[in-house]
Amino acid sequence: MMIELGREKRQTIRSICEKSKEALVRGAVEGTVGRVWVPKLENSSYCLILVGDYAYLAGLPPKGGYALDLKSQIYQCAVHVYLIPQDELWADWLEEEFMGQIRKVSRYALKKEEHHFDTGVLRQYIHSIPKGIHIKQMDSTLYRQAFKQPWSHNLCMNFENEDHFMEKGFGYGAVKDKELIAGCSACGVSEGIVEVQVSTRKDYRRQGLALACSAAFLLECLEKNLIPNWSAVNLQSVGLAEKLGYVYDREYQVYQIKGEL
Repeated sequence: MMIELGREKRQTIRSICEKSKEALVRGAVEGTVGRVWVPKLENSSYCLILVGDYAYLAGLPPKGGYALDLKSQIYQCAVHVYLIPQDELWADWLEEEFMGQIRKVSRYALKKEEHHFDTGVLRQYIHSIPKGIHIKQMDSTLYRQAFKQPWSHNLCMNFENEDHFMEKGFGYGAVKDKELIAGCSACGVSEGIVEVQVSTRKDYRRQGLALACSAAFLLECLEKNLIPNWSAVNLQSVGLAEKLGYVYDREYQVYQIKGEL
């Protein structure tokens, strides 16, 4: 059985995750977001990190009974998420241990430290939305709206509660008649890096709202000297990122348990 680490004990996995540039992994290690499991409290050689829709496998893949324990933990908490291997060893482990039960899924990475953000263009996006819609910084009211609705829950789901989001996170929403209809937020934070999450209500898509919310979010990142990490689920998301000034990096593979998503 694997052991879940509380926030105050996560320094024990720093050496396992020290090379990761993922905001969600770093945030989990720092105790800002997510949940973490290890096989033992001291000198663990691997860990499972769960943050929202993502589960990260880091360290050295286990064998024997330890492998069975990790598989059991994945089945308990990570069947509805993307499984992200740290390297090829973990990819091979997943394919072998979950043979016939797992599938590969493509995602798309944008470069973390190379971009062409133009503040003038970003401000233009904010002012180009339909009349009657306004871009607002997420406050307690917008947080509560986002948290309650399925389409927007992922904007703040990685934080423990409203106070935690207001302290550690931030975001911007498109509002019409006091109602949240689109948003861009930090779904994970670590020192110097934020993970970007964008969502638009289905009946308000293709109106430039995601672009405007993201532009406002990026302007704050630039002001705070934060690196906004954008991981795209599809080519449409890549196109949105490129309009904002991101530079495409590569396609990469993650995994999902079959029949569970």
